[in-house]
Amino acid sequence: MILVAIVTYNGLKWIDSLLQPFLYDRDQLEIAVVDNASTDGTPDEIEKRYPFVRVFRRPSNLGFGAANNLLMEEVQAKEQYKGIFLLNQDASISAETIRALADYSQQHPEIGILSPLHLSSDGAIEQGFAHYLPEPPYHGFTELTFINAALWYLPRQTLLKVGLFSPLFHHYGEDLDYAHRVRFARLKIGFLPHLTGQHFRPSTPISDEKTLRLKQAYHLAEAINPLLSPVAQFYRGHLAPFGEVLLSRGNRRRSLLKMARNLWQMRPMMKLWRQRPPLDLEGVQRALNRKELAPLLLFVYNRPKHTARILQNLLQQPEITHTPIYIWSDGAKGADDREAVEEVRALCRQIPKAQLHCQPTNRGLAHNIVEGVTNLLQMHDRVIVLEDDLILSPYFLRWMNDALTLYAKEKRIAHLHTGTFYTSPKLRNNHPLYFAGSWGWATWQDRWLELWEPDGKQLLQQLERNPKLYQRFRYGGFMDFPKMLRRQIAGENNSWAVRWHASLLLHQKLSINSNPPLVTNDGFDGSGTHSGGGGRYHTAVAPYPLYADPIAPTSEDPEAYHILRRYYAHTNNKVMKGWYKLKELWQRYFG
Repeated sequence: MILVAIVTYNGLKWIDSLLQPFLYDRDQLEIAVVDNASTDGTPDEIEKRYPFVRVFRRPSNLGFGAANNLLMEEVQAKEQYKGIFLLNQDASISAETIRALADYSQQHPEIGILSPLHLSSDGAIEQGFAHYLPEPPYHGFTELTFINAALWYLPRQTLLKVGLFSPLFHHYGEDLDYAHRVRFARLKIGFLPHLTGQHFRPSTPISDEKTLRLKQAYHLAEAINPLLSPVAQFYRGHLAPFGEVLLSRGNRRRSLLKMARNLWQMRPMMKLWRQRPPLDLEGVQRALNRKELAPLLLFVYNRPKHTARILQNLLQQPEITHTPIYIWSDGAKGADDREAVEEVRALCRQIPKAQLHCQPTNRGLAHNIVEGVTNLLQMHDRVIVLEDDLILSPYFLRWMNDALTLYAKEKRIAHLHTGTFYTSPKLRNNHPLYFAGSWGWATWQDRWLELWEPDGKQLLQQLERNPKLYQRFRYGGFMDFPKMLRRQIAGENNSWAVRWHASLLLHQKLSINSNPPLVTNDGFDGSGTHSGGGGRYHTAVAPYPLYADPIAPTSEDPEAYHILRRYYAHTNNKVMKGWYKLKELWQRYFG
């Protein structure tokens, strides 16, 4: 079986030329469409005219690569598929040609990407495709270094060896990066000239904006090109863009400077991408076979920009279309923030199937989290919790659901956390700690209802009766959580997190923490009620899937504890606190 993968976005005018070839011939083929939130009725018309097509409707535009990844993962996970054919919405090909490509590829396992000859509507070689070609004539398989992904056949073995498209790219450049990785895996790229497909790419002039996006995609692909040395990657991905800035003038210079800065700021994400782990095929299979997903509880207040961003992050998650979404909106404190609160609520009402709970008055974050989590866990046996100032990896929900399922019966594990701000090369994924992080977390009904203790005074008394746990709660004096708990008791703060942390520590319950982080906190910009930090907690988030360890840990990871303690020692001394405060003020007033 070959999966024919099509990504559509407002492609109504193409669907007949795209799908009619499969109307009467679908032997060995399965046709699937991922629609990127079209507004022209594309998915409705496909379902009406071509009912044999599986249509996946996305609530937002994932881009070309991420949308194709949804179907590429199916081929990775299921041995019934021998490969996948990526078909652009503005292209057309016969079922017979796809089968011929698959048969040839099966006979030549050294091939990683195979394509037909791309023709335009007048029967000539498509102009963009001609750009890659050597001088004719072409006899048999013709090897190239790159072919655009309008008509790609990928054997399943390519997906297992090379992986998916990189989420660092949104619309341009993902096929160039993939071609680099295919060649790095010592697989060949090429086309068969006796097999043809049509690509109806318009031959209109390229706008300045598109030219800039293509240029940025090229430099990004070079910055992570595994065929290059680290020095060459740095030169082509970062120094060369700044060189273009110096050689330009006026508006073009400003545009190129913005591009160069964007690439420079992506360096931490690029580093994570280069360090990505091997494919976890069992993890992929677990994810695709999971029938029930945990509910998501999002807390929002009066920050429309932060809310819009996290909602967009959520809509990019592969699992979001089957995730129950609950949004808890705090009420306005007064006339000054009433408009912002209503703007936030309007954004939340745009999320399909989300249940919005609006507090009539301002209750504060701690009250809302305790009330919201407790209420939701009366209806569900688990919950994933987010706040509006978080930035998410596109695979946040993937890891959360995997861990919630695998550890559901492991009662010594009571908490999951993805905002691993203390990240380190020595820190392993799924490390267990007696620590309850609050940035992107989850728990189960039985743990919360049994372990949550709202009385800070009672918690402090129990800790003081156990010197060992008390000292542990202080992290060697570098993070004085007992002091924070005392301030909560005195009414100087209303932290729910310090009480949950103490509750779990007293019962010796573990949290499991992802690494790299799947969440980072961007709320230290002065816009929130609880701001501060000056960037000390900001990290890049994993641009690839992470999975939980099927073997549940039984005790704390001592290396992870020492890493967290050293992190607090480094960031919580007076010198570093002063430095971070300066950075925070600079960002607030000049950033």
